[in-house]
Amino acid sequence: MKGKLYIIGAGISLDYLTIKALKILRNVKNVFLDGYTGVLLGDGSRLAEIIGGREYKVLSRRDLEDLNGELIFKALEEGDVALVSPGDALIATTHVNLMIEARRRGYDVEVVPGVSIISASISVSGLMAYKLGKVSTITYPKEGVVYEYFYDVIKENSARNLHTLLLLELDVERGVFMTIRDAIQILFDIERSRGEGVISPNRLAVGISRLGDVEMKVCPDELGKLINIDFGKPPHTLIITSPKLHFIEKDALEVVKDVYCR
Repeated sequence: MKGKLYIIGAGISLDYLTIKALKILRNVKNVFLDGYTGVLLGDGSRLAEIIGGREYKVLSRRDLEDLNGELIFKALEEGDVALVSPGDALIATTHVNLMIEARRRGYDVEVVPGVSIISASISVSGLMAYKLGKVSTITYPKEGVVYEYFYDVIKENSARNLHTLLLLELDVERGVFMTIRDAIQILFDIERSRGEGVISPNRLAVGISRLGDVEMKVCPDELGKLINIDFGKPPHTLIITSPKLHFIEKDALEVVKDVYCR
């Protein structure tokens, strides 16, 4: 009998695993951990303890994309399988494609959501969730080409008085983890080139690092000041706030700065 594939969001760290996820992980035949699309904060080796001391396999980009998850499908012939993903279960298109392929092959699939960086960033910042606009990712220039899509996203969101959550480039296998300092510098460089008044040193933003970890830092401040703050180890996230804040948001940011920006 073919097994069932569970795609489980581990949350921003293993401390955020849901009770449902724990029950599934302790009962499936095989467990795989996605080591490609995200970072599992804290002591990742705790996963072995969580699943009862059993072994689990970490999957690379090659396993998940180049080989189309064949290790998972082979294991499904033996019984139920859980793929554990840092963050939320289907945030990465890699996992969406895996779910689609599993159904095409006739396997049952269940998605178990986890706490994502998107919801958690807005939550911990104290900003109003209904004012969150389109999310974008800042990437480093590649071969001299500067990608500016995220600048346009900030521009569009700002015109509607919405916040912009910026995910910063992350490639676990290549060891690429963009910092808040680099992200702000890229934004300044694009503004200098385009001159559209979207980004300025006094534009208010929220820098977040290692969300969910004991070393978490959340600092609301002007971009010109955030660029000089040491946010420590990655991963980092940046929120460009809406041009006009609600008075509750202003008060919340003061509290967040006092509590988490140390």
